[in-house]
Amino acid sequence: MIKVIVWDLAGVLLHTVKGTFESLLAERLDAPEEAIYEAIRSEVNDRWDLGEMEDDDYYTWLLQTLEQPLEKKPILQRFVRDDFYIHPQMLAAIRDYHTRYTSVLLTNFPFHLHEFLQTVWNIDGTFDHVIASCDVKLLKPDPRMYQHALNQTGCRAEEAVFIDDREINIEGARSLGMHGIVFRDPQQTIRDLNALLAEK
Repeated sequence: MIKVIVWDLAGVLLHTVKGTFESLLAERLDAPEEAIYEAIRSEVNDRWDLGEMEDDDYYTWLLQTLEQPLEKKPILQRFVRDDFYIHPQMLAAIRDYHTRYTSVLLTNFPFHLHEFLQTVWNIDGTFDHVIASCDVKLLKPDPRMYQHALNQTGCRAEEAVFIDDREINIEGARSLGMHGIVFRDPQQTIRDLNALLAEK
């Protein structure tokens, strides 16, 4: 029986206002999309998600890496704050499931996550537990991050389902015995989740 639903943030509940993260940031900075793709998959980006770098230091590194002037730092600040939105259908669905199941947010995200949950995104209280890489010093798909979620909720792996838009992160959860659903769009995800919950 499923007792816990674990949700990813970016790419599931949080989306860019248009295009992909890489394409939109490339447009905002007038920088090559390929260079941005490489930068955000770097060890330095991981350090940011792990809470080992302040936002300002990360923005400085990113602009220097992209050979962009530091005067563009306000563009990055606006991008992070204003170029994303909480998908209303997914938020409504998550809140509905929350009335029947323990709800967990499990995300690779820097420290500004906590402020934005309460202010910019206004979804504070939607989840019973918020587990972020910047706090636990782990990154998906490290199995220890999923185990941390299981420990927090007190449930067994087979009693939890994890939803993420990246297959590699789903594989990390499945390695512990959790159920997994790859997010492609809200309709598919809700349909697949309802089918799993009906079975379990």
